[in-house]
Amino acid sequence: MNKILFGGSFDPIHKGHINMALEASRQLDADVIFLPSKIAIWKKDSTDIKHKINMINIAINSYPRLYVDLYEVNSDSEYNYSIDTVKHFINEYPNDTIYYLIGVDHVNAFHKWKDALELSKLAHIIFFDRPGYEIDEDNVKEYHMQRIVGPLVDASSSDIRNLKSLALDKEIIKYIVDNDLYFIPKVRSYLKEKRYLHSVSVAFLAYDIAIRIDEPLGERAFIAGLLHDIGKETPLDKSLEIMNEHFKEYKDMPRFSFHQFVGAFIAEKEFDIHDKEILEAIEYHATGNENMSLLGKIIYASDKIEPTRGFDSKELIESMMVDPIEGFITVLKANKEFLEENRGDINNPLTSKCFKCYL
Repeated sequence: MNKILFGGSFDPIHKGHINMALEASRQLDADVIFLPSKIAIWKKDSTDIKHKINMINIAINSYPRLYVDLYEVNSDSEYNYSIDTVKHFINEYPNDTIYYLIGVDHVNAFHKWKDALELSKLAHIIFFDRPGYEIDEDNVKEYHMQRIVGPLVDASSSDIRNLKSLALDKEIIKYIVDNDLYFIPKVRSYLKEKRYLHSVSVAFLAYDIAIRIDEPLGERAFIAGLLHDIGKETPLDKSLEIMNEHFKEYKDMPRFSFHQFVGAFIAEKEFDIHDKEILEAIEYHATGNENMSLLGKIIYASDKIEPTRGFDSKELIESMMVDPIEGFITVLKANKEFLEENRGDINNPLTSKCFKCYL
């Protein structure tokens, strides 16, 4: 039987890793063994290994030909070199063909690996070709590398750690939230506990609504939901400074709305978010606006109806799950009625435009 060794820091494991493993497994009729490294030689690595292992196990749980092995984690060596790992698994599976899966970025640097030539003779080196990526064909030839051609998932562990993207299954996202990993401490630093829990609830509700349309929208909805109130607790003097400098056209809006503009500013400047729709969803989540994107509608509605709000919002949530566009209208009507009954502000320019556009 064929065995594919897939080593890395997996910090965290993401959909790109799983896609590579499944496609290589299918094409080579092989089991894939994930080998998390105790210490990443090529990268700065600070996440506790137990969390990385737990996330790998969650990610591969439903795939019978994907496994995790802790050989490198349990090794007594300070650093684990691929040549030693391959020799170990050749002894472990003497009758199997051993493949070693690397990322395309490692192809060009493979000649720098310890005992690279011997490694390439002991195991078949395989990699995923990536369109537009310039590959050192001399290395491919020298080390008898084999291309795996198939669909690619654009994902980056570093982008995930910094909340620039979120190509993860929901269970992994939940694990990150529950264990305060990666971007969570930074988000927490801006919000008091009650506001933080509200933001997490909005993020998961928005994700659940958007994922029914497609995965990328779900991932972006979670980011927008998590950051939608990031400006809520900014001191008034700082908020006024940001409004006067960056949102002059809205500086005469009622003060309750300032946090949405400040939030968009913080998301862009402090969290390096440059997705225009995510920023606009944050910028108008409290007041609404005319001609909102689907993402903006999902965030607006999720903020109003998330389960910790303290009222029975099940029917409104269900309406968003069934059809986010029609559901948004239903939520908007309910919010207008609530504001009118409680003498809330419905006359500011943005809310007026929103109601006029959609109701």
